[in-house]
Amino acid sequence: MAKVKIGIIGYGNMGFNHVKNIMSNKVPKMEVAAVCDIDEERRKLLKDTYPEIPVFETAEEVYKSGLCDTVLIAVPHYDHPALAIKAFEYGLNVITEKPAGVYTKQVKEMNEAAAKSGKLFGIMYNQRTNPVYQKLRKMI
Repeated sequence: MAKVKIGIIGYGNMGFNHVKNIMSNKVPKMEVAAVCDIDEERRKLLKDTYPEIPVFETAEEVYKSGLCDTVLIAVPHYDHPALAIKAFEYGLNVITEKPAGVYTKQVKEMNEAAAKSGKLFGIMYNQRTNPVYQKLRKMI
């Protein structure tokens, strides 16, 4: 199986951790193909840490680059639906951090765009395998 070429949208706390985990081979069938962040200091940090990763300022630049087949949206949740819809328009698979969005209407529009696109779409629940949360779930 070929590696998934992922573009990380946002290099804040979540994006940083996703890049670190993928680059340290914790996700062996995935490679970081591109990353973007609107903050110049975050882009500089990324370039200094991982000079081999192409860095962009905007999500649309990543979408247009042709470097990835999937994007992981790790920006403030208000922007998840719009960024996901645009990614589907570019023919990309999408993973978004939780929550899906803030407003029901926008999340519905995102879900509709996903269904029409024929691409894969998922929401990241990265803590679901944490033993603490598994134990809490069993207790509840």
